[in-house]
Amino acid sequence: MIRRLRGELVSAYSESVLIDVGGLAYEVYTPAPVREALCDRGVSTTVELLTYYYLQSDGNRATPYLIGFQTELQRQFFERLLDVRGLGPMAALRAFVLPVGRIARAIELQDTGVLQSLPGIGRQRARDMIATLQGKLGEFVDVAELPEVEVAGPRSDTEADALEVLMQLGLSRSDALRSIIQVTEANPDLEATDEIVREVFRQR
Repeated sequence: MIRRLRGELVSAYSESVLIDVGGLAYEVYTPAPVREALCDRGVSTTVELLTYYYLQSDGNRATPYLIGFQTELQRQFFERLLDVRGLGPMAALRAFVLPVGRIARAIELQDTGVLQSLPGIGRQRARDMIATLQGKLGEFVDVAELPEVEVAGPRSDTEADALEVLMQLGLSRSDALRSIIQVTEANPDLEATDEIVREVFRQR
């Protein structure tokens, strides 16, 4: 399986770039921001991409595709997007038009407006992204850019107790706190620690 390519940038197309590696030309599909960054460097420059390889089956025919990223974080986030029902590699690629942190924050904060602005993402797909990934993207989110309420700390003794329980169950403090605030704001009738904890895990 091809996981990394290093070679000379030959040309760029609407969705892909061509990279010459020792005389072999590989077509690599890239998210728009990655492609723009490569084009800024110019053709004939040496580039390196981390790749995701998959086969697209169509009846008895299987077509191989390479999708390229500049960083491991981008590749990992792309692979996480594939957990969303019905979001295949090419659809996830075309939707990947914003920085990782911006999309991750939109999912964590249930910002359907931002998600629906992504190519190919409608209302239901945005909801599916939130339902599948919310609370699971802490490593991709720049916490400093979240609203103050998301990171300030528990707002009551009950939230503090729920935070302690969730951390004991393996969640990071930041992930647990964001999840607690999200579920209590969405369900203000939650008053007991065990109710909050159950709702957090129900949404994960």
